[in-house]
Amino acid sequence: MTQDIRLSQFILTYGPGAILESTSGPRIIPLPDTGLFYSGDFSPENFEIYDPRISKGLLNGARIFKLPSNAELGRPQNYYVYRTKPFPSWKLCLNTRMHGGNFNVLYHAKSCPVCNISGRKGTESIRFIMACPDGHMDDINWNYLVHGNNSNCDQQWFKWYGGGGSLSNVEIECPICRSRANLGEAYRHTWRCSGRYPEKENINDFPNRPGCDKNARIIQRQASNLRIAELVTLFSIPPRHTNLHNLLHISYIEGVLVANRPSSLTEFKKTIQRLVEGELISPNVEREIFQCEWDEIKQAIQDVLSPIPKSYNELILDEFHALVDGSTNGVPPLRGPRPNSPVTFEIKPSMVRMCIAPNGTKFRITPVTRLSTVTVNTGYRREVETSSLSEGDTHFLSKHVSIVMSDPQNPSQLWYPGVQFLGEGIFITIEEKEGFEEQLSGDSSDNWMKSYLKSSSYPPYVFRDSEPHEELHPLFIYWHTLSHLLIRAISVEAGYSSASIRERIYLDIENKRGGILLYASQPGTDGTLGGLIALVPYFQDLFDIAFEQLQTCSGDPLCKENHFTPGKHNGAACYGCLLVSETSCEHRNMWLDRNVLLENMP
Repeated sequence: MTQDIRLSQFILTYGPGAILESTSGPRIIPLPDTGLFYSGDFSPENFEIYDPRISKGLLNGARIFKLPSNAELGRPQNYYVYRTKPFPSWKLCLNTRMHGGNFNVLYHAKSCPVCNISGRKGTESIRFIMACPDGHMDDINWNYLVHGNNSNCDQQWFKWYGGGGSLSNVEIECPICRSRANLGEAYRHTWRCSGRYPEKENINDFPNRPGCDKNARIIQRQASNLRIAELVTLFSIPPRHTNLHNLLHISYIEGVLVANRPSSLTEFKKTIQRLVEGELISPNVEREIFQCEWDEIKQAIQDVLSPIPKSYNELILDEFHALVDGSTNGVPPLRGPRPNSPVTFEIKPSMVRMCIAPNGTKFRITPVTRLSTVTVNTGYRREVETSSLSEGDTHFLSKHVSIVMSDPQNPSQLWYPGVQFLGEGIFITIEEKEGFEEQLSGDSSDNWMKSYLKSSSYPPYVFRDSEPHEELHPLFIYWHTLSHLLIRAISVEAGYSSASIRERIYLDIENKRGGILLYASQPGTDGTLGGLIALVPYFQDLFDIAFEQLQTCSGDPLCKENHFTPGKHNGAACYGCLLVSETSCEHRNMWLDRNVLLENMP
């Protein structure tokens, strides 16, 4: 059986460590070396995404591969590309009438041990598993749950009584010794963790349970907090914003450039020809490179060999400066030669419009007509809280589980899965600073600033970089809240699905300036067809709607009276006014507060 998923779903939702609800039952998605590159028919190098800002800046030289499609591999559409493994392995047989009593059967075998029915008919995989904050996940040890340490029973099936809306109605009984356990009671307790990573096991391996010093908790297998993907997304910006730059970043070409920078076109052609003759690059790459003039190639070589920032905040700040500069000077620049190589980042200043907020502040609205995004899944977290409420913990720490993979041919080379899309966007920033952003005031802004100055009470992984924790800065709250208001206004007034629009919040703390990039990069009717940038001439109407929606919420007065205090993730924000789809929000619907805007509006 096969299950179709989009390339982006593999990165955003169904990556390694996720449970896929397939037509043949739930299955765990293993790491790529086990699930994808097991046969040796192809390697990650065949599907590399070239993005030096992520590879060198954030991944310490690790490279990025995309999940290949069936068409790229020349395989039928119904042929599986990525192998998966059944998980969980315990099942529930619902054929009560054939069990000789009013009970279901919880079993661990190919068929029900009472009525002998197998397959999907009348059976379902159990909805509950065990997980711990260190990322381990396993079947529930039903024997231990029912018997504890007081019995030698080692049963492979149990009687399951009750059901309905409450777990406390479910009783699980051993058919031999009649020991019982209440599922609701078990759900509230913590249990010993087995230390198992089912996604790291080979397809046919027996479970590996080395043990773990953390407690585990029973959780539903479809729970959203069972796998929180750790993602990094960057855009291709000047100077590395043409197809020529991507070609020069091919590992073999970049390697020879680092070793010996060519001084002439003739010397460079000989270098590329040797790589083609050695079958290290294809002739198509050679043809595409030399469609450009030597001056353009020479400048691109200089760009490729220039240093890259090593922190996420610095890389994002580079994007902000490129967008601000491009909104005035254009990308490619208006007063410079246009590159022969196709560009992946384009801004036309002639399309810029102005909008005015209720307090008179001018906003500059810049359409980004061409945009290339690369998103990499570096790992995941299982946010399973196992601490006791009596301990007074306001936050709990979960462990980052990396999904990095060693190259099958070169173990020292590491790879991460990623996805690349072309799209479009709208960049929003203040036209004239006028001291506005320096003058944010009010109790809410003051409380956010207190948390910004003392952010140690938060788990470090809730921020996009280790330092500074700019998400707590009141200016960030201002821009992030405005971003959500605009996404909701676009969704309601323009018919866009809010889940199809993503955001990037920029904050230059040193210069006290920020901005928003709203972009669509998913292929389809809700993105990449010019519909988003076509809204720019009408953005004043969207601004008016956004600020009008700011004033009231269906949850008021409770929502508005929910004031931010240090330790919280939001102020006045709920699904009635600000929260959007988590595929749209880069910050998982945190760092939002209507009161920051309301206190700074006349």
